Amino acid sequence: MDIRMNSLKAGLTGQVYRNNVVANNLANVNTTGFKKDFVFFQLLDEKMDPNKSPRQVTSYRNGDQIQTSNPLDAALQGDGFFTVQLDDTIGLTRDGHFHTDGDGVLRTANGYPVLGQNGEVVLLGENLEPGAVAISHSGEIFVDDVLYDQLRISTVENSSALSKRGHNLFVAKDEFSLIDIKEPAVLQGFLEGSNVNAAEEMINLIELEKHFESMQKMVRSFDESFHLAAVEVGKY
Repeated sequence: MDIRMNSLKAGLTGQVYRNNVVANNLANVNTTGFKKDFVFFQLLDEKMDPNKSPRQVTSYRNGDQIQTSNPLDAALQGDGFFTVQLDDTIGLTRDGHFHTDGDGVLRTANGYPVLGQNGEVVLLGENLEPGAVAISHSGEIFVDDVLYDQLRISTVENSSALSKRGHNLFVAKDEFSLIDIKEPAVLQGFLEGSNVNAAEEMINLIELEKHFESMQKMVRSFDESFHLAAVEVGKY
């Protein structure tokens, strides 16, 4: 009798894993610049390793452009990421909700310094007001018509080289694989919305529930068969 309990175990574990991914997508439906994740499963066959995790892949499809009219907000059209300085490496993000600190350093919503062509972007000026800041389509930053820096917009040749770090950030497996985009498309006063479709994710949750229930019934059926076999054998 070919009993594939390991495959059923792996299937149930995979459904729980996928449920967590879908739940995280839904939790970030309103997160600026968030990129949703997918989960792929290995076919359930006799060679399947029950300890092998499902494969998680990120969708880099652009989200909708949302106008905010905040001069320090910026969104990207097409490929590329804003580049930020992390403690140990370079980070990438599509979240352009920026602000300046007391020293004039341009920072992300989570406080990471935004990088330009000359390093950290620093905007100085007497009584600097957000309205005095202008960001061109190519990412050049002007304060009172004076050019201060140009946003560093980076990408990688293969998106599989990226991994999520948290705080809506990505990091490249090899920092030297980053490629600067020479002609970026930056929109001042806009933010990029999440690329999560709430309706699709709710449908995924319903499908997950059905699949999980089906596998539970199979496990219960096996359990009842084993119990019945043990009782019948005991009679003899």
